[in-house]
Formats: sequence, C-alpha cells, structure tokens
Amino acid sequence: MALEFDFVIENRQVAFSGILILICTCVTITVYLRNSKPPQRPERSNGSLAQGRKRFKEPRPAVTTNAEWTPMRELEFYKELYFKLQNLEEHPDTIPVARQAFLVLLSQALEDYDNELNKNILSIKRFDKNELARFLQSHQDRVTSQYHQYISRRQSGGPRELFQNQQAAGDWLREIAPLKLVDGAWLGHLNKITMPFSLRQIVRQTWQVFTEELGNGNRDQHHVKIFEDLLRVFEPELPSPITKAILHPRYKLGNLKYWRAAVAQLLVSLFPHDFLPEILGFNMHFEALQLDTMQAAKELPEVGLNAYYFLLHVSIDNGHSGHAAMAMESVADYIRHITDTEGEVAAGVAWKRIQAGYIFSEWQSRKGSQPTNLIARLNSVSDDRLESKLLAIFGSKIQAAHRLHCGSRVKIGKRLLSEWLDPEAFLVEEWQREFIRCLSTSQPWIYPGDSRKSKLAQEFRWGGRMYGAFTKSELETLELWINSLDYARTPDYYSFIEPITHSWHQISKISNTDKNGKFVHAGKSGSIETANSLPKDPLGKYLGDLPTNPNLSVLLPLWFTQCCLLESFLYAPGRTTDNIGCAVVRFLRAQSGFETEDLIVTGTDEPSTTENGGVVEFGLEMIRHASIPILQDLYSLFSRWPSEFATTMLKLASSPIRNFGVLLGMSVAFLELQEMVSESSNPGLLCPKSSERLALLVRRQYQCLQACLQEIPGGDTRHVDFHRGYDMAKVEINKCF
Repeated sequence: MALEFDFVIENRQVAFSGILILICTCVTITVYLRNSKPPQRPERSNGSLAQGRKRFKEPRPAVTTNAEWTPMRELEFYKELYFKLQNLEEHPDTIPVARQAFLVLLSQALEDYDNELNKNILSIKRFDKNELARFLQSHQDRVTSQYHQYISRRQSGGPRELFQNQQAAGDWLREIAPLKLVDGAWLGHLNKITMPFSLRQIVRQTWQVFTEELGNGNRDQHHVKIFEDLLRVFEPELPSPITKAILHPRYKLGNLKYWRAAVAQLLVSLFPHDFLPEILGFNMHFEALQLDTMQAAKELPEVGLNAYYFLLHVSIDNGHSGHAAMAMESVADYIRHITDTEGEVAAGVAWKRIQAGYIFSEWQSRKGSQPTNLIARLNSVSDDRLESKLLAIFGSKIQAAHRLHCGSRVKIGKRLLSEWLDPEAFLVEEWQREFIRCLSTSQPWIYPGDSRKSKLAQEFRWGGRMYGAFTKSELETLELWINSLDYARTPDYYSFIEPITHSWHQISKISNTDKNGKFVHAGKSGSIETANSLPKDPLGKYLGDLPTNPNLSVLLPLWFTQCCLLESFLYAPGRTTDNIGCAVVRFLRAQSGFETEDLIVTGTDEPSTTENGGVVEFGLEMIRHASIPILQDLYSLFSRWPSEFATTMLKLASSPIRNFGVLLGMSVAFLELQEMVSESSNPGLLCPKSSERLALLVRRQYQCLQACLQEIPGGDTRHVDFHRGYDMAKVEINKCF
C-alpha cells in the first residue's frame, strides 16, 4: 500500500513537471513568433524623417520635449540675471544682454496682451487725464469689490484662500520672495544727473516713490528689510538678495513667474534715458491696489505672522495721496511736457509707450508663468547665420546617414527625404536653400517659432528615433533656427509704438561704463570723444573775467556733476537696508531738495516748486543769473565747457561700491564748495532765499556723510580712499576761484 501511494505521488510529480515544461515551451514559442513577425508599415505621412518601421510593439521611452527643458533653462537665466543686475559694476557686459531681454519681454507682453478685460488701458486711444483717472478708479473698484466678496465669504465661515496654515504661508512667502526682495527696483536708476534738466521735476516726483519704498532712509521703514524680517521667521539664515547665495535651491525661493517679475523690475529702470515713458507706465500699474496684497494683510495675522509689509502697501499705495496718485500725476505731467515741447504727435507716441509700460507690468501678474523662449531670442546669431550653421550640420551628417533613410516614404516638399540627403546633390547651394525652405514649412516636424512643439527637435532628444544623432550644441542650433522662423510675424515693441519721433527719444549721451568698466563719453554720432575734442564755449573767457565771480566755465561742470557721485549706489534696493545704505538715501534726498524725513511719508504733500529744488536747481539759477541760455542736459554743458575731472567723476561713480571711499571724500569736498556758494555775498550766484536754503541742505548732507563714515570700521581701506577722494576734489574745486 505504501509502495502504491509513493508511486501515485511520483506519477503526479512527473505529470506536474510535464505540464510546467509544456507551458514554458508555449510561452517561448509565442514570444518567438510575436518577435519574428514582419514589422508593420507605418502610414505614409508628409512629415516623417525616421525610417518609418516599428521594430517592437512595446512603447518607446517617453520623449523629453523642450516643454520640460525650456522653463528650467529660462528660470536659471533669470536667476543669474537677477544677481548680475544688482551687481552691475562687476558685470558691465550684462548691460547689452539686459537691453535685449527687456525688449524681448516687453514685445512678448504686447503680443500676449488680449482684450478680454472689460476695459483695458488700450481703450484710451488718446491721453486724457480724466479718462485715465476713471480707468484707474475702475481698476480699484474691481479689486475692492473682489475683496468685499472675499470678506463676505470669510465672514460666512469660508476658509482662508491664500494659505491654510503657517507652513503654507511660509511656502507662499518664499514663492513671492524674489519680487519682494527688490521692491522699488523699477525706479532704481531713475534719478540720474544725465537726464534732461527739463524733466527734473517729473523724475523727482517719481523718484520720491522710490525713496519711500526705501523707507526714506529709515531702516525700520525700508520695505525690503520689512519683508526680509518676515521671511526670516522661516529662513533665519536668509542671505542678502544682492548675493549669489540667494539663488541656491536650498532656500526654495520663487518660481519662473516671480523670478521673471523680479528681473522685469530690475530691467525696466535700467535705461531711463531711453525708456522713461515705459518706466512711468510700469510704475502706474505696479502701484495700483492688488487683491492678493489685501488678502495677505488679512490672513497672515490669522496664522500668527506679521502682516505689516502687506498692510503697508495697501495704505501707502493709495490713489488719493499715495504712490498710485503720484504715479498718475507723473504720467500727466510727462504728457503735458511732451505736448508743450514736441507737439501732439510726439505726445501720442509717448502715451503709447506709457501704455506699453503699463501692459508690461500687468503681464507679469497675468501671464508671468508662461515660458517665452527668451534664451533663443536673445541669441546674437542672425537668422541667416543660423540657417547657414544648420545647413552645415546637415551637410556634415550626410555621409554618416547616407541610405539610412532609404526606407522612408516621407516627403519634404516634393522630394523624398532620402533624395534631399543625397551627398552629391547636397553639395549644391541652391539645393540646400530649397531643402531648408521646404523643411521650415513641413509640419508636424517644424512648427515655425515653436521648437517645443516641433517633432524634429523631439526626435533628437531622449526617447526619439534619432536620439544621439545630434550633439547638444547641434540640437540647440536647430531649436534656435526653429524659434527664429516666426519672428517676422511677431508684433513687437517698435511696431506697437509707431510712429517713433526721435527728437525726444535719444540714447543716453553719457553712458556709465564700457565692457571693461571704463567711462565712455558718446557723441551724437555714437563715436567716442575725449573732453579735449569737444567744442569750446565762446563765453568761457568772458565768464572767467567776471569781477569777484568764480570761473563759471570751470565751476558749473563740476557743480552739476557732483550729483553723480553717490546716485548709482541705490539701484539695488537690497544694498540699502543697512545703516550706510540708509544714510546714502537721506543724503541723495537732501541733494535733490526733499524736505527733512519724517516718520510719516509726505506723499503728494511734498513741495515740488523750484523754490524747493536741490543742487541741480541751484546750478540752473546760477546759469540764469549769468544770462546764459538754459542748457538741455549735462552733455550740452560738457559741449560748452569741457571738464576732464567731471568726466573722471562720472567714471568713478559708475562703480559706487568699489570706489565708495573715494566718492565719499569727493562728496565732502563738494559740500565745502556748496557752503562757499551759499555764503557768497555775490548776488550773481544765488538769491538770498536760495542761499539760505542751500546752507540748510549742506548741513543735512553733511550729517548723512558723517553717518556713513562712522559705519566704516577703523583700518578699512575706505578711510584711505576717503582722504584721497577729498584731496582730488579740493584741487579741482580751487581752480573754480
């Protein structure tokens, strides 16, 4: 019985093993037969560059498209630009790239702008102050209405809508941080001595907005510092926004939208001589009331955080006496000035440019998350050269790819791909040009202007049929060429503002630095001139011979140029949050004639008459008293009275951090010059009232410079530089008498 039982078990084991072997054999045969089936022919298409045969039915690796790479590369580009624009004296070669980037982004904003809003800025065809006021009030009404609805939802038991808890609030604050850490930067380069004198009052009022963003030189009221203090609740070791450390991913700051918006702020003010209307328009939108600002002011205290930064912007930006009101007045004053000096046509162009600046700011908040192919558009290679480079790449690949496409039935234009890539035929230039022309219109392989959508570019990436056939640089050339194909159809900034009148839209006569950081003095023709080559003023000898008068032909160039010495120190708001930065803010406010700082901002109450002017206005008064025609700007003054030392001052001032000690010493020396003029009994210089006011401003400026010196530690080389700058300036000032 036992033997019988064992035999049964053994037979069952054998049977089971046999069944298992049979199953494995069937699976093997099935897999073999499946793999040995002839590949199916693909459908014929007019858009395939691959061989057209599927060797396997299992799915290919996912194709990595440009849609996944472009935002990442663009984000890194913005972060790098963010750093360089706040450290321009170390990166002067960034300026040409910055100008191109500004124009590309501005053009993109105008291209993307739609008319879906009930009433947009373009509905005001010709400038009318009352219509503009109604438009801005309408915007505020929409925002306050939305806020009222939000409060109603909250009072009815609705949850917070920006963030649900403190951790989420921290994530939100990190996200917007790049933008808030440059608060005010859209006006950072505005108050330049090289701006036309006739625009001083307009620029002065707009620059007042900037200084109030900087707390008027009070650290506790500095907007960037207030936001830094809030963010440090979550990031105690937060680095300064002007350092490269702020870009590190460990801080998890921002995304594409907010890095781009921050860079846009830094870009828009960078060329005040060329784009003042755009700055004024940007300022007018950016200072308008925003819903998320009001919501943040409401929700942050609910999660135990200080909301004062946002509450501050709800109040200080008000449309009655705050920044929004000042922004609109600056626009109205500018249009009035252009109408009076250039006429209605120029004023029409100025208004369109103001609209463009307004749209540029609005676009950041509405469509700021979308990639723009910025890097491709900034490429300095022309379209023709791109095409030639691409043809050279194709030509170099032909021998390696010869006959590999012979099985493809795809046509490019009227020829098969294999015909196009015939080595002998491709030697003919006309053949190459026809190929590239036909390829540029062959969809889905090429979508002009969109390398992300173009399948040809996808096929060269991982997962594509031709992955590895093109190197990284070759693929980038292909993408640049694809993206360039749509430029002719892209509406840009210049077509938007046509017609352009050049009499009031001129490139800066005096630039800051050349590529090597050296000062460049550009003439009307764009050539570089030296001070000695400028025309002499026929009145120079007469002025020098005036009895008991200083030599105005020597004094006036220095008098106006002294305003440049510390003006560039402020362009990066994050540099002005310490005691030195705040002292420089107060110094420049006094130099510009602003009233003594108070804990309460003056807003529209700030006097703006010539009687409340600053150093520039005193210089213009001296010119009037000497019966000299009013000069247009610093360039025209140099043309009349060349000054080598004034040019040196501008050069040194273009590197305000590196030369801070020297500039500080020069500034103190020029305060002594101001004091001498204020104490002069000669009525040919200043009237008694102006002399009295100048003396007051001298004392205020001196206090600010003393505060700067006290912050420089003993043994610091800036003390040595201070004395060197002082001595240099004193030698030149003595020549005025």
